[in-house]
Amino acid sequence: MGKDRPIDTIIFDVGNVLVRFEWKKYLDVFGFTPEVREAVAAATFLSPQWDEMDKSLLPDREYLGAFIQNAPQYRREIRMVYENCGDCIHTYDYAVSFVKKFREKGFHLYILSNYSRYLFHKTEHKMPFRAYMDGEIFSFQTGQIKPDPEIYQFLLGRYNIDPRRALFLDDRPENLDTASQMHIHTLQFTSYAETMEKLHAAGIFQDV
Repeated sequence: MGKDRPIDTIIFDVGNVLVRFEWKKYLDVFGFTPEVREAVAAATFLSPQWDEMDKSLLPDREYLGAFIQNAPQYRREIRMVYENCGDCIHTYDYAVSFVKKFREKGFHLYILSNYSRYLFHKTEHKMPFRAYMDGEIFSFQTGQIKPDPEIYQFLLGRYNIDPRRALFLDDRPENLDTASQMHIHTLQFTSYAETMEKLHAAGIFQDV
């Protein structure tokens, strides 16, 4: 990895890489019965509309309406979950120091993440690592989501990134597959410790 053309750029996913997306634990705080919890989860986080919301092509209230339509008998519960869903995002303790390690070594740093406009506005204060980035593309800004190739191309083009000198860190194999097809180096993020071991083994850096 990176031997012929040294890697000088790191592209980060956000969810489950720099922040925890813990919607299951989040639902537990409401004290729903198992039946209600299952129905609300299916109507929101597990629904096709949740992924579509990452594109943010519609007004936020229309996504809420779609969730309610999935289980209208739980209108009140779905509204509560939707209105407070920023509570399912938590910054990893290592996130800022992890990003800073790359910055201190002179890497160019970017974000490429599926993230809805609604959730971003509720949680942008939980992403202090953004201050160290050279650029960022969140899916709500383009109306495209990973693993669609267009959003990768948008990032590469906007910031003039040479894919053969870039490494993409993401937790989802399907997102890494598309990156590989575009000649971007990839590394699946599992945990901080394991990823650091992989980075050392790959020779990305030796003393971070």
